Amino acid sequence: MESLGRVNYGPRSGESKGICGGVLHERQYLHGVRARGLRLDAFDVASAVRQVPVAGAGEGRPGLYRGTVEVTGPGDATLALPGWTRGFVWVNGFNLGRYWSRGPQRSLYVPGPVLREGGNEVWVLELEGAAPGASVTLS
Repeated sequence: MESLGRVNYGPRSGESKGICGGVLHERQYLHGVRARGLRLDAFDVASAVRQVPVAGAGEGRPGLYRGTVEVTGPGDATLALPGWTRGFVWVNGFNLGRYWSRGPQRSLYVPGPVLREGGNEVWVLELEGAAPGASVTLS
């Protein structure tokens, strides 16, 4: 189950975000449903996270991918995810936001203070599966 936001205008403004009532699966209510945040620092990089080069392809399935990108001069940039379908992106622990191949947005803004000279860590949480040849580009 995924939270995609809430209405912030009109007569439904101010409604609670998330699961506010029962969760119905097929024709049965589920009880004891809880939502938890994903702590990226809880992952053991050697075993739980697949090492995917930033310029390389994803494995074509949902998962949490990690890579690095070299930056010679930090400053504002954009991050594009050609070939990825839908998910979330972090750079150096900073959540850039959601991406979706349907658009209309084709890249995510990366504020200059997030980047540093040399290697920068990029995490991609792909929820549906990337196409062969999927890559991450920072420009």
